[in-house]
Amino acid sequence: MDDLIVLWKNLGYDGYLLLLCLGLFIFHLVNIIYRTVVICRKEKSFSGNGEPGVSLVITANNKADELRENLEYFLKQNYEPYEVIVVNECSEDDTQDVLAEMQQKYPGLRTTRIFPDTKFRSTKKLAINIGILAARYDIVLFAEINSRPVSDAWVKSMASYFTPDTAVVLGYANYAAGKKKVNFHRMYRFLRYLKMLLLVKGKAYVLGDGYNMAYRKGLYLTSKVFSKNSQSYAGYDNEIVRTLSKSGKVKVAKNKNTFIEIKDGRKKTCSEDFTYYCFNRRRWEFSVKLKANAENFLRMVFYILSFYLINVKILQNYMIIGILLTFLMDFVALNIYLKQLKQKKLFLTSFIVSCIGFLYRWYYNVNSIFTNKKWR
Repeated sequence: MDDLIVLWKNLGYDGYLLLLCLGLFIFHLVNIIYRTVVICRKEKSFSGNGEPGVSLVITANNKADELRENLEYFLKQNYEPYEVIVVNECSEDDTQDVLAEMQQKYPGLRTTRIFPDTKFRSTKKLAINIGILAARYDIVLFAEINSRPVSDAWVKSMASYFTPDTAVVLGYANYAAGKKKVNFHRMYRFLRYLKMLLLVKGKAYVLGDGYNMAYRKGLYLTSKVFSKNSQSYAGYDNEIVRTLSKSGKVKVAKNKNTFIEIKDGRKKTCSEDFTYYCFNRRRWEFSVKLKANAENFLRMVFYILSFYLINVKILQNYMIIGILLTFLMDFVALNIYLKQLKQKKLFLTSFIVSCIGFLYRWYYNVNSIFTNKKWR
């Protein structure tokens, strides 16, 4: 005890920094345990709701090739009653011809069209609205045509999350694994899904994903989601989640049958996807930003303090051990989440992201500032 008192006196003001560092380490440990419990907790069974009708709406803008490759995966879902509606969004390629061919093979396929000479500057929200108005059923599913479900039980699994008080169900969508050993875009889409899950658990409803989400037609129409901003592309999925969360529960699906695989690994697609996310994140309320970024900020403070204490030669060995333990906890926890959600071929990527991932995030945050007009 006397030795501790002497040590404390010798530390001076650095002793308070050491205590702060210890507090941050404990906070981070508790937070990792909480996240692991939330992400790995077994889901409640949502069966017993019958089989409500489901309408799938897909918007397509000059996506003829993607329609040929992926539309059948959505049409061959093992579920009834179910319909697929494709909104041709001002396409000038062979999209309309491809849809006509598909209707010959699948008479139940329904299509509608926005012509290229429309007066609207941005037609994404208009296309969504048209698709919803055309839907026969109250539960409306949304996906993008450059993706496909990993299971023919996708519709059934997403619909099973709807209870009478459910407004929105958010699913997981990520790029196909491919042959790359390192895939940053795939890793960051995975991390975005984890953030969406944790924010929903924390009652912050600011993230959606147009690649894989569902909500109720009735609530959408009564809430008039896009009434104040119909001419902007940015944040259409986030706006829907934020607005409909006021009318019912928001759920995040973890069942592997609800997963969507994005079949578009082009650099432009991946970069724009991440830039779009960074741009919309800047529009969050301050309290949500604080909730979403507090952990990363406090961890950065912990590392800075730790390196400072090492530099001034205070408990150097213990501080080095603390840094290594913190890194190891993050890395192990991340790979537990990857395994839980059946994400393969990301071990090496997870190690690199754990080391220098902040550089990647900073790059796209800055890039989103210079490309912000693209999303307005």
